[in-house]
Amino acid sequence: MNRFEQFHESERELHILLSGAIESIASPTLFQQTPQERRRTLAHLMHRHPFLDLLYVLDADGIQRGDNVVCSRLRAARGGDGCDRSHRPYYRLAITNPGPVVTDPYLSLATSRLCVTVALAIYDPRGGGLLGILVADSEIDRVLSLLQEDDTRRSFEPLFKVFYALFSCGLLLVSASLGLHGFAALANLWRWQHPLRDFTGPFQATILFTLALAVFDLAKTILEEEVLLRKDIHRHSTTRRTLTRFVAAIAIAVSIEGLMLVFKFALDAPQELWLAVLLLLATAALLIALGVYVYLGARAESLLIEQRRQNRRPEPILCVEQSEGAPNKESTEKLAM
Repeated sequence: MNRFEQFHESERELHILLSGAIESIASPTLFQQTPQERRRTLAHLMHRHPFLDLLYVLDADGIQRGDNVVCSRLRAARGGDGCDRSHRPYYRLAITNPGPVVTDPYLSLATSRLCVTVALAIYDPRGGGLLGILVADSEIDRVLSLLQEDDTRRSFEPLFKVFYALFSCGLLLVSASLGLHGFAALANLWRWQHPLRDFTGPFQATILFTLALAVFDLAKTILEEEVLLRKDIHRHSTTRRTLTRFVAAIAIAVSIEGLMLVFKFALDAPQELWLAVLLLLATAALLIALGVYVYLGARAESLLIEQRRQNRRPEPILCVEQSEGAPNKESTEKLAM
């Protein structure tokens, strides 16, 4: 599952987490502080919430006041004082919504990774005018890992990838060795004394090439699934995809071997032909079992996703206005379903 799907499934939790982080300092006093005091306030907020990557403040016109307060990973993203951000979507959302707003995932210019932005407009309680907007960016992978309590495992991912890469390289070397032996067997075919009677050489070369291809597919699958691709272990579809690729590579190799045995036994030992047939039938049973597993797994996951969506549906809210103008929060009542 890609990050956009994960975002929409956890959108409510993300909104609560990010909004709660910035609401703790979102007050008119933030704009009464000196630039140095405001920067210390933002730095303290980031220290308490390590999933935040960038923090900065905009004035009522969308002009950034002060440089970015960044985490230790993003030293290159410092600066930004005086930048006009009135064209950014989070600015337009913040000035048109009374509470915190969270954007959809987008590619961050600072990190070159998918991130989300939470923004909150701060108003003058005396005159009601807009003082400015508090803005925070968070990398979507980091905040999702925190929500899923997966941040500890993610810290070990680089080590896991190194081991998978080493084992994949070892399998590739084994595949190359089998391939070289296969070519050597082909080079010896001209030495046959009875080429029409002895099929040992061609069968040997075919078996070596088949094994080399099977090992290569296995190494390629491990390298792609565990090193190059971004996996979500919380989704059963990821396990199904990996298992399907492994079983498919094995089924192809076993099918080729079974076909070779059919030819070999048909020529040399017809009475043993049933063994090759059993091997092909076992391959067919393996594919049928894989198909049933994939179908049932996909069906169960779709039901689980639908159940989660139903559980996350917000209850309808009725806003009862006591006077003209904006609704009073104290008069907001939830309807019973």
